[in-house]
Amino acid sequence: MRDPKISQQQSMEPNEAYPSQAYGWFVVAVLFAVTLFSQLDRQLPALLVQPIRAEFGISDTGFSFLQGYAFALVYTLAGIPLGRLVDRTHRRNLIVFGLIVWSAMTIASGFAGSFRDLLICRVGVGIGEAVLAPAAYSIISDYVAPDRRGRALGVYYVSLAIGSGASLLLGGLIFKLVDPSGVFLPGIGHMDQWRVAFLVAGAPGFVLVATLLAVKEPKRRDDAALEMRAKQGSIAEFVSYLRRNISTYARVLVYPATIAVVGYGALAWAPALFERRFDMQRVEIGFTLGMMIAVSGLIGTLISAFLSDRWRARNVKAARLRVTLVGWVILLPMAALWPLGPTPQTTLLMLGCLVGGAAIAQAAAPAVVQEITPNRMRGQAIAIYLLIGGLFGIGLGPTIVALATDFVFKSDEALPYALSLACTPIAAIGFVLCLTGLGPYQRTLDAFRGSAS
Repeated sequence: MRDPKISQQQSMEPNEAYPSQAYGWFVVAVLFAVTLFSQLDRQLPALLVQPIRAEFGISDTGFSFLQGYAFALVYTLAGIPLGRLVDRTHRRNLIVFGLIVWSAMTIASGFAGSFRDLLICRVGVGIGEAVLAPAAYSIISDYVAPDRRGRALGVYYVSLAIGSGASLLLGGLIFKLVDPSGVFLPGIGHMDQWRVAFLVAGAPGFVLVATLLAVKEPKRRDDAALEMRAKQGSIAEFVSYLRRNISTYARVLVYPATIAVVGYGALAWAPALFERRFDMQRVEIGFTLGMMIAVSGLIGTLISAFLSDRWRARNVKAARLRVTLVGWVILLPMAALWPLGPTPQTTLLMLGCLVGGAAIAQAAAPAVVQEITPNRMRGQAIAIYLLIGGLFGIGLGPTIVALATDFVFKSDEALPYALSLACTPIAAIGFVLCLTGLGPYQRTLDAFRGSAS
């Protein structure tokens, strides 16, 4: 029999052990900043399509591997073992290690002597960044009490929602500060503008390391962790549950990947489209696209959260999955139309609508998956959701557009048509998956609630 004093101490410990709110928000702010700069290192190549292609004599397809699978494969696959490390080792130090790795590899990209060297550097960026999200979510959960944790995680998630846009804004600032003809660096010599951009993008990481070191490793909520491990479903049990609900899971685990394909395809090639089609300068592209994408992503995320909770409170059938349809109604037509806008302004506006629609649909996805999954299996379900989204979304999005440019239209100037042709069918598939999934989703949800009651 358990000692009642021990039980009382353990029941009181979670709330008593949490640090002050001020320090908790300081930790969230530091991780927010680290995540924003990780997005800069990840997205910067999108602003550098033309100079890198000219430097190494590669096609759009070759460049797409730089933006897509060179990063996505290792980012996704390395995240699995690194995620296990997060549960077992010093999380702050893991983030510090990852930050040093991806910052160093970003700087090394500026010294790449060949396209192969650049690909290797992108692999390094992917490995370094793979540790960030799982470690950050874990640290925040242990620093912030449950009654405030939702807000803290929501604030941190905003860094992901606006990250792509903010990265373009920062990229535009870099190009504004760096002379187009390049600069002369003592001990190194002349460096082209695109090479200097990698150096400038990677350097803040080492400043952030010092800030991260001010974050203490929080005390783990061991009782909760042990209880979760004890209740964690086996792989066989999870597979059996998936099979019984295959009609539902085949939709809710795949549709987010279709959003990612369209979204990453658009964001990877939008700067090149504005540069090729409208002859815009990279500084202007960075500022205008960055602001539009950041604002649209934030608005879409907030709309998704509002509708999801409101409809669920009103007992709307398949409420969370139905929210994604709101996003799809915007996303699907914009996937076809935005690259073909007659002016830079209309093209930019339609791109913003696409990003907003994608944010509405994508922000609901984790809750969609978790709502129909038993607690002891949610970790495995989310792991599969992230794996599919990473391998097919982040990796395939940039490449499928480039393949259409190089092998269907066979012209760099046909990029707008390639974007429309490649992304529209994928968007249509995602829309159909969600639309036809409403019934199966509600049946799975009813069965799950019935078994839990």
